[in-house]
Amino acid sequence: MRVGKIYSSASVLVIFILLLFSCTSGGIGYGVILWPPDGSSLESADVVRIISESNIEESYIIEDPRSEENLSLKRWRVDSYNNENEARRAAENYRPFANTMALSSRVGLPVRSEPDALSDRVYRLRQHEEMKVLSKATEEVQVGEYLGFWYKVLTQDGTRGYCFDKELTVYQEGEREAVLSVQNVDPRVDDFFTRSYYPERFVNLIRRGTPALQVLNPEFGFFPDREQGVVTIVSSKYRLSREFSGIEEAGTNRFYFTDSNVYVTLENPAPPVSSILAQFQNGSEEITARFMAISDLEEIIEKEKLRREESLQQIVEMGERFMSSAYGTIEIFPDGSFNWTGKERLVPGTIKAGFGDTGIIRFDRYISPKLMRDYTGAATFRFQGAGPEQGISFLYSLEPQGIRFTMIPEDNVKDFMVDEIGYNSLVLFMNLQN
Repeated sequence: MRVGKIYSSASVLVIFILLLFSCTSGGIGYGVILWPPDGSSLESADVVRIISESNIEESYIIEDPRSEENLSLKRWRVDSYNNENEARRAAENYRPFANTMALSSRVGLPVRSEPDALSDRVYRLRQHEEMKVLSKATEEVQVGEYLGFWYKVLTQDGTRGYCFDKELTVYQEGEREAVLSVQNVDPRVDDFFTRSYYPERFVNLIRRGTPALQVLNPEFGFFPDREQGVVTIVSSKYRLSREFSGIEEAGTNRFYFTDSNVYVTLENPAPPVSSILAQFQNGSEEITARFMAISDLEEIIEKEKLRREESLQQIVEMGERFMSSAYGTIEIFPDGSFNWTGKERLVPGTIKAGFGDTGIIRFDRYISPKLMRDYTGAATFRFQGAGPEQGISFLYSLEPQGIRFTMIPEDNVKDFMVDEIGYNSLVLFMNLQN
């Protein structure tokens, strides 16, 4: 009886070893190569024996049919079958597409879960991203205004799905560079990303010679960052930052920053892109704004700062103290501060009673060309105790004996420009005191 038990146990062990050997020797199935890795001797539509599988690595160990060596291959590169006959039938069906590739003609082209424009998006393609074509629909279908075919594709990360051929370029393996060299890509898109764009008002002020520093804030504008995939839009009322995964056509000259709810219309017919119309949301508010490229904004700002500094120094170099028997004494210092005493006759008609004697003089007004022959410039006295927008503005002319100030009613200042003096303007002549 004991001998029988020993014999029975030994038989079970032998059978187990044979089964294990058979599994290892025969493998676990067969596969069809869909997209061999670069540098491999494998070819698309090759039928291979699958030796084993690793769930951790998401890979197969396959036998190379040419070298008979075992290779590790990611599972997404292979379709697996239970037996060799099934694999060979599948290979024959796939062979017409074995060397067929495709690439996206634009950023953000969707790969969908089904051959249907309403099905889920499973992947968004980069511009010129290469895919492997697995099959092609047998019949054309209408998608929107376009008639075309759906292609089943395999992406470079192993995602499978369907692409409509409207913006898909299909070619044979090895033809990628030739396809790219003739592909029609809007050159304005690349140019667009090389620039920063500022509110249209900036350009209008600069063109008319009134680069008001209180407006020309270089932080305000439309700033697309292709590398980071972020578009930033800033004004005095909002600061928005929107991530995007690509940029795609959304109509004639109009582009959509994918996943961001930001649209841009390129208003130039050809590069360089100097003017854009942006549409975006700020909370529940729909905003449309024009922005324009200004390549030298920082230089313009620095030049304006220098102009203001030179205007101040031109007065200070004459002397710091100017006096009028009727309107008091003004002291103007190199840092732009002033002290105005004895001005009682100007209070409260011209200068409000609540204003103090000290403040800052700003050269933030501009005079029109027709006034330049009679006046040196324009200056605003902003008194301590006044509001940020309150000040007394004058045209001034520098004369050998002092400074002649001509008061400017604020109604005569249009967008920082003084175009006319007005009637019965108050004139103050302040004698230079040495």
